Amino acid sequence: MRRLLLTLLLLPLAAPAAHAESWCAYPLWVHEWGVHVFASDGQPAAVALPEYFHTPSAPTQPDPSGAVRNLPADSGVRALPVLHFYSAGSLSSPIPVGVEVGFTHGAASAWYPAVDRVRPAAEANGAEARAVRAKVEALRQERVKIGGFGGGRPAVPLDPTRQLVWDRIDLTPTPARKPAVPVGADWVYGARDFSSLWANTASESERFVFYEAGTREQVPLKLVRGDTWAKGRRHYVLHNTGAFPVDDVFVVTREGGQTYVFYAPAIPAGKSAGFLVEDHRVKDVKAATRDRLRAVLVDPAHPDVPAEYRWDDGSCTMMRDPAIPVEEAAGHKLFGPEADLVLKLWGDRFFGQQGTTIVYREDVKALDAAMPLSIYTDMYNFVVLHRAGLAVWEHVKLP
Repeated sequence: MRRLLLTLLLLPLAAPAAHAESWCAYPLWVHEWGVHVFASDGQPAAVALPEYFHTPSAPTQPDPSGAVRNLPADSGVRALPVLHFYSAGSLSSPIPVGVEVGFTHGAASAWYPAVDRVRPAAEANGAEARAVRAKVEALRQERVKIGGFGGGRPAVPLDPTRQLVWDRIDLTPTPARKPAVPVGADWVYGARDFSSLWANTASESERFVFYEAGTREQVPLKLVRGDTWAKGRRHYVLHNTGAFPVDDVFVVTREGGQTYVFYAPAIPAGKSAGFLVEDHRVKDVKAATRDRLRAVLVDPAHPDVPAEYRWDDGSCTMMRDPAIPVEEAAGHKLFGPEADLVLKLWGDRFFGQQGTTIVYREDVKALDAAMPLSIYTDMYNFVVLHRAGLAVWEHVKLP
């Protein structure tokens, strides 16, 4: 499977007049969205990549071609993951960030802008790398305990479990270099059409950071007939066989002119949800699918990037250690324009196909485990990471 990730950066607004709050760090919102495609017939992901995106110069996974058609049945692609960066003010200009991405079930297949290091999946996911990672975590905790900005804090080595490493990306209101023309990949224009910061490396500028991978992950769901199944009263049970919850589950069955939509807010790990197909016929398909998913993805209290940030609640983040990255997502909510782009790109694939399609949102802890992400920034900013990972299981055969 391929997953595409985009990270967008929002323009930092002018810092407020000098006052005590000016010593507090500003939030840097980092939003990741992507789609995990599971297709038993090996269909390619719905979104084409620009030809200038970077790919491995040599195979980094067992399949020498890397082609989706050669992936195992019912596996897929983590497709179009995009990182966006947003700020409502900062004492840094530009805002420096470091980004490291791992794929615990596969190998990186494309990225942009150019990275500083690429590690083969076999190395990054091996036992030796995991052992070094444990030492890295211990040294970070030691730095946290010591605190302050004086000496005596241990140096932290590179984390060898990350396949893609951007040591420094400068976030700015305007691009430092002329953006490339994404011939055949118009979605890039949509991803640029946000009030986000530009991500600049030594040679390239883009409004997002992108990465994707082919993986060996399997659908964590199993669909079976329920005990009361009968013709015209099709009873099914959806089992979550995975180690994490699956959230916001849509089972969409389109048969001719009829559409049936079963929705479950969550199915915990090891649990099940049952439904009768015929009880979930809908007339307003858009309200039952696209509108509902958008409502799930967007925080109604913050549908847009905040125009300013104040510390009115008395909170103030200070004395941050730039050597300590953020690696756990605080939630899954996106801003409205991001959710709208997801639906524009994927809505038909999610909800418009004949037959049965299952769409769900991956738990943020599942994302942290499958695609570990490390975000670094300076002492004047603090990272607030949100990850919205959607999965689509296509051409599901009703038992």
